[in-house]
Amino acid sequence: MTGFRQPTYLGVGHEPKYRIRCPIHGFIRFSDPERRVIDHRLFRRLRWIRQLALTELVYPGATHTRFEHSLGVMDVASRIFDSLARSRGDLMERTFSTVAELRDAPLGKARQLVRLAALLHDTGHCCFSHAAEAVIHRDSDHEQLTVMALETPELLGAELDALFFHGAAEWTAKIIGGSQKEMPPQLQVLKDIVSGQVDADRTDYLLRDSHHCGVDYGLFDYRRLIECLALREDREGSGGLEIAIHRDGINAFEALILARYQMNTQVYYHRLRRIYDLYLREYFKARGGADFDTPEKVLSHNDITAMADIIRDADRPNLPQHYWAKRIRDRVHHREVFVTDEDVGEVELKRVKRAFEQVRQEYPNVDMRFDIADATTHKLLLPTDKERADRVEFYVLDKDGDSTLLVERSPILRSIPRWFKIVRFFADVPTADSSLRNEIAEKCRRYAKP
Repeated sequence: MTGFRQPTYLGVGHEPKYRIRCPIHGFIRFSDPERRVIDHRLFRRLRWIRQLALTELVYPGATHTRFEHSLGVMDVASRIFDSLARSRGDLMERTFSTVAELRDAPLGKARQLVRLAALLHDTGHCCFSHAAEAVIHRDSDHEQLTVMALETPELLGAELDALFFHGAAEWTAKIIGGSQKEMPPQLQVLKDIVSGQVDADRTDYLLRDSHHCGVDYGLFDYRRLIECLALREDREGSGGLEIAIHRDGINAFEALILARYQMNTQVYYHRLRRIYDLYLREYFKARGGADFDTPEKVLSHNDITAMADIIRDADRPNLPQHYWAKRIRDRVHHREVFVTDEDVGEVELKRVKRAFEQVRQEYPNVDMRFDIADATTHKLLLPTDKERADRVEFYVLDKDGDSTLLVERSPILRSIPRWFKIVRFFADVPTADSSLRNEIAEKCRRYAKP
């Protein structure tokens, strides 16, 4: 039996009859039922939520939205699924058919679930997304709010089940936010396609953010990478499938990881982006939680409504959030006076913390802010790791069927830092007063020396 399988749809009416033009992927196609999801008020809301919050204050072109990103993730996820089905469709069909709800159309239903999860994965984002999430969502996050919307019949749940098949909403929610205990191992690969080591979400946002910011850091040969993806059966006998990669795709995978590292350092954790993220958090803290104390209230706001509030509050000095609103509206920000390299360790971190306190005491009339920007580049298991917890084993498949850990075949991946951590000091010094800024910066450098 050949492994090849053509992309399958759920039936008449589910063919991709509509298309929308995307600056990254060309035409993105979708069916009539998918169009009704795209037109749903919760998804339409993503048209008014910027992908990168206030990054446009640094990179003016970064005005793209979570709406276009979500469409792009759906397209990339479909390409990954179809590429795997072309080579191992028989294995996928056999595996997915063991799940009762998918038994009658295993590939068609699995493919539709991947598309829905990719399309809806960001539905629960609050205004300004990650920048304000910690304050607005409090003990939750956007993923949990997305799952809630999918599991609530009055929001998206009933509509998805009616448009596609019974259980579509529940399985979509599990793919987006379910734990390994909630996901049967046979469907874990669907979650990995949307959000894994070589996933549709990461692929699209790196390419899209790079394009709109006008930088080349996030570019890599994603088409080649997708074509080189493979499947292997879980060696632990769980009945699940794991995404792997053929030898020819190692270079493309390396480029993906390097793209993520460089976009983190140059765009996502840019010094001015960090200070404006701080202003957003302080603004919403000062504003109070009354406007966001229920999921319905969170979902009723977007960047446009929130920015209108910020512009209004910038002219109301009697409000506690006025100070932060005015800084955002008028782009009057603290200045960086100290920054470390991108690999701060615990010893250096303690030293720079002491330096910050010392400088702040010497300049009590200057408002200073301490910031730690850290992120994980990848979670691949390295040969030097003594602990395997929270590490991912990702394999290379050779033509003879043998498999090897990817990092054992790639000296580049072994050398790319798995994480980075940068510490910055910001001082509220007027732009024109360069002498004071230089004086503070010199003190920071002196005190932070070993």
